[in-house]
Amino acid sequence: LHRVDRRQRQMCIRDSPWDLQVSSYHHIKRERPQVMEGHDTFERFMRWKFNPERPYQYHIDTSLQLQSDYLVDLHGNLLTDFIGRYENLQEDFDAICSHLSIPPSTLPHKRKATDRGSYQAYYTDELKRLVDNHFAKDIQLLGYRF
Repeated sequence: LHRVDRRQRQMCIRDSPWDLQVSSYHHIKRERPQVMEGHDTFERFMRWKFNPERPYQYHIDTSLQLQSDYLVDLHGNLLTDFIGRYENLQEDFDAICSHLSIPPSTLPHKRKATDRGSYQAYYTDELKRLVDNHFAKDIQLLGYRF
């Protein structure tokens, strides 16, 4: 992200790192089941995913990318004027529309998962620590709470 003109506004919508991992698990399980071989439970998937010995796998590793990498410059300065949260998507989208002086509209939810519950229910203390440690910079910068 960079500004061509300071009058432009930079906005983004981000997801919590814990919810992102649950979404990744279900997405890969549904769309790329061959990648999941031997890692059929969330716990097995997460242990494999966060294993530093595991070879790079695009479909797995994209959800391990720190979100803050896209939101700060090389000096750690925040580049965005507004960071919305996926868990408040409609409300934050409405705020963006208001800021831009355009009428809000209802966002469609075309790929709503029906096979999952609250992300908190997926985590043991150990799995939570894996995510906490890996995404510590994002959690601190974006003020996420489990």
